[in-house]
Amino acid sequence: MSHHDTPSLIPAVTATGAPAPELPWRPITGMALVVLVCWLMPLEALKNDHSLYPLALHTLSEIFAVVVAALVFAVAWNTYARERPSNILILACGFLGVGLLDFGHALSYRGMPDLVTPASAEKAIDFWLAARYLSAATLLTVALRPWTPLQKSATRYRLLAGVLAGTALIFVLQLFFPSIWPRTFIEGQGLTAFKIGAELGVIAMLALAAIRFRQLHRQGAAFDAANLFAASMIGILSELCFTLYASVYDLFNLVGHIYKIVAYLFIYRAIFVASVRDPYQRLKVAVAKRKQAEHKIEHLAYHDPLTELPNRLLLRDRLEQAMVWADRSHTRVALIFIDIDNFKTINDSLGHTVGDALLKKLATCLQGSLRSTDTLSRQGGDEFVLLVPGLNSSEDCTPILSKIMSDIQAPIVIDNTEITTSASIGIALYPDDGANFDTLLQKADTAMYKAKEAGRNAYRFFDETMNSEVVANLSLRNGLRRALDNDQFVLHYQPQIDLASGTVIGVEALIRWQHPELGLMAPGRFITVAEESGLIVPIGEWVIQEACRQAACWQRAGLPKIVVAVNLSAIQFRRGDVEHTVVRALDASGLDPQFLELELTESILLQGTDSVFTTVRELKKLGVKFSIDDFGTGYSSLSYLKRFAVDKLKIDQSFVRDLTHDSDDAAIIRAIVQMAHSLGLRTIAEGVENENVLEQLRGFGCNEAQGYHFERPMSAEAMSDYLEKSRQSLALALAANN
Repeated sequence: MSHHDTPSLIPAVTATGAPAPELPWRPITGMALVVLVCWLMPLEALKNDHSLYPLALHTLSEIFAVVVAALVFAVAWNTYARERPSNILILACGFLGVGLLDFGHALSYRGMPDLVTPASAEKAIDFWLAARYLSAATLLTVALRPWTPLQKSATRYRLLAGVLAGTALIFVLQLFFPSIWPRTFIEGQGLTAFKIGAELGVIAMLALAAIRFRQLHRQGAAFDAANLFAASMIGILSELCFTLYASVYDLFNLVGHIYKIVAYLFIYRAIFVASVRDPYQRLKVAVAKRKQAEHKIEHLAYHDPLTELPNRLLLRDRLEQAMVWADRSHTRVALIFIDIDNFKTINDSLGHTVGDALLKKLATCLQGSLRSTDTLSRQGGDEFVLLVPGLNSSEDCTPILSKIMSDIQAPIVIDNTEITTSASIGIALYPDDGANFDTLLQKADTAMYKAKEAGRNAYRFFDETMNSEVVANLSLRNGLRRALDNDQFVLHYQPQIDLASGTVIGVEALIRWQHPELGLMAPGRFITVAEESGLIVPIGEWVIQEACRQAACWQRAGLPKIVVAVNLSAIQFRRGDVEHTVVRALDASGLDPQFLELELTESILLQGTDSVFTTVRELKKLGVKFSIDDFGTGYSSLSYLKRFAVDKLKIDQSFVRDLTHDSDDAAIIRAIVQMAHSLGLRTIAEGVENENVLEQLRGFGCNEAQGYHFERPMSAEAMSDYLEKSRQSLALALAANN
């Protein structure tokens, strides 16, 4: 792996995506010109003036250099993490040693107090050369070595110990065995050939490092090669100065020390950017993206993704506010249910794309006719609901209704096709027809169906003669009480398919009512009545018990071990004892808890009570899995995902059904899948009805799917046959592979 292919602490681009800085040629060139001018100027007296670099100034400059070297070590060492490249530690430990040697150099300078042995130019130069070779070797090492993380954490301590041991050895040799070093300075003559040659050796090492850093910068290195290149080049200029001075107090010595400090500062800048600024910037960007994702989900919670109109949840909130104002002002509020006539025909004949475009244009058209206090929402499909506050009587609605019908009937051109449609409208008034959102919406819906029965393109106000549906609901409620006692409920199961392997990994348990007069009834016809009556609690308990019993039976029959998913109602959490119900069902059936998945609805999350959280937590301890049903259609915020520690997000079929025709749906599903993966959650899409949708879901990385494309919900007996066939197919496939 090349240096620039390896992830590193110092990015090739800034945290905001901007390109890395260019090589700092301007300061390097300027500093080189200063050295050239000092070398060429004829003022020998000035160049050799011993007062230019007195002891005090030298001490201050060395202290500053030692502090910068110590900062390089402190910042890099204390901010290091396992996933970051080890070259950062090499720089840190190397410059810790350089700082210690520079400190020894400062204390050995002529005029300083004795450090074991008397201070002298020779002693100071020996410490100097040791520091210069260590700094050059450090830069050359990080230039040539791959920027990869350490394999073991203990390596960083061994590296530090090695540098400290080497530095200590140099101190011992210099202080107690100084004669082992060749002469570097002769008083009255200046630098020896060894000293100049040693400085040239340092220059050669720095030149190799600079060349390599420049190559890596051109190749788009994944670290701050620009600042490290500058440090190497300025280090070369510093070393050149130390080959030219005749006295330790002259101009070249002063310039060389200043350039050394500047080179250290470039190294510190690279380390600081790497260890502090860029991680902070990346964290800032990550936080911003997370907030943006949560804001997007919150927006989805309150708005329809197709038309951007308020959805049912936001409409409910607006109506509650309007009802409070109506009570104070003694006015009425109208809830107007609008259903587009023959929309299914338009969708089937012209396609979903045209249908979606029509809904968007109708939404825009209707919004243009509203007052600022009115609220237009989309409930789904071709249904809109308009909230109109501040009415004195039902007659005040007439102009509004006439305008709505006129706007909807106006021809709309989509893809060079002129479309004319109409609407059936039902109206319910507060407080005349109801005192809450659900009642008013139900009655407006009832009135809308009466308008359809009247021939469409009409509107009707709700009246009690339309209340036959209430009577029917009462009949259903009474029948539900008997259904439990008479074992009229059955479970059907819909397979859940793993998209990676194509195998069945679970089923969703769906309740059906075998009504003695009306036949097999889907849950949509009686669940609402069951919730309103409180019968959902015993019905829900029966569903959990039966689902666990059946799953255990399948396993005992040798069928594949699959997860059975059961929907939970918010009312079950409020009124029932979900934890004990689940535990009893698992104990009675003998089913391993890991094969039971409980689907939480949005309303359960919205309760957010400690009892709900405690129940989920205790069941999670047992091994029961949790998923969020119909994710993306309501207020399923990231905070709920974190608190409830769910395992899976179930993408609502309203997004899946039109996936291949609606770019908004595709964007929403992609965002949900990416967010789920980043949180370590699995995703399952419901309502998959064709191969095109399935392939697109695979492309997005969705884990599981269910829908009519695979199988419709089926009885337990049919599911047994289905699982047996699946088991045999898998066995044949394994045999073929072997």
